Amino acid sequence: MTTEIGSPDFPLIQAIKNGNEKALGLFYKDNFGKILHLVLKNSGSDDDARDVYQDCMMEVVLQIRGGRLDQLSSRLSTYLYSVCYYKWIDRLRQKGKQMQTGFDEDLETAVIEEEDDSTPYLPALEKVLAQIGEKCMLLLKAFYYEKLTMTQIASKLGFADENSAKSQKNKCMDKARFLGKNVLKQHYS
Repeated sequence: MTTEIGSPDFPLIQAIKNGNEKALGLFYKDNFGKILHLVLKNSGSDDDARDVYQDCMMEVVLQIRGGRLDQLSSRLSTYLYSVCYYKWIDRLRQKGKQMQTGFDEDLETAVIEEEDDSTPYLPALEKVLAQIGEKCMLLLKAFYYEKLTMTQIASKLGFADENSAKSQKNKCMDKARFLGKNVLKQHYS
């Protein structure tokens, strides 16, 4: 059931949008188990699941903070799951593999694993978003939130062409992954 404002999770979306770390932490914790289950069941490892989840969570948080999900008609957890599902399919295709189960089947059978409250992934995500740099944030927002083409992004952000914009987007995502891994390494040191 959706609210008159749009989403059944409107309060959660607004809390995350306003920087409420507790809300983001609960959302993060409540959904990782589903993605871990999806990836492990479909030729992936724990590390693969963490990478996909980190990337997709960052994408969804950017969309939330940009206001794109204010009128979401599904549950936010379902939206996140679908983003992760399709990201994992893309990664499998790059490796020449296929999904072993369908989207609906995985969504219905996904189990939520309990994590302890000391999970380092949420603080890592927050630090990455704070450290990624304004140009990268603008580029990722244009790509993930505004859904602009690389040609449009090149024009908007002053890149020479779409290949330059695509290259910079890949560098920004690599930077985000690198920062995330470093933050996690520091946590475990």
